Amino acid sequence: VFRAQLSYARYWEGITLIERACAVWMNGVSNLFAFCSADPAKAEAVEEFQYLASRLMSLLVCNSMHEVSRRDVAHFPHLDLEGIDQESLDYLSTVSGKAIVVLQWLQ
Repeated sequence: VFRAQLSYARYWEGITLIERACAVWMNGVSNLFAFCSADPAKAEAVEEFQYLASRLMSLLVCNSMHEVSRRDVAHFPHLDLEGIDQESLDYLSTVSGKAIVVLQWLQ
């Protein structure tokens, strides 16, 4: 009984930490969007920035879930990668710790 309780507690602690990390990341992107310029002359650049930030956040969550998952899932869903250059994607495919790399891109 003790082992089952300990396993159950660890499972829910892990789920809670994952949810907390995702919430903090989403809050960060929301703050980025909130402080974007409202100047109509910069509207196109702001839109490009927001799309790129959304795609990077999606890629961050996808790679983070892949790293903590024990399932043999080749692909977690994410937004399309338009706007991210091929050289960066090639680099990302060769490194371990992909989530850390994407997090650095967001920063």
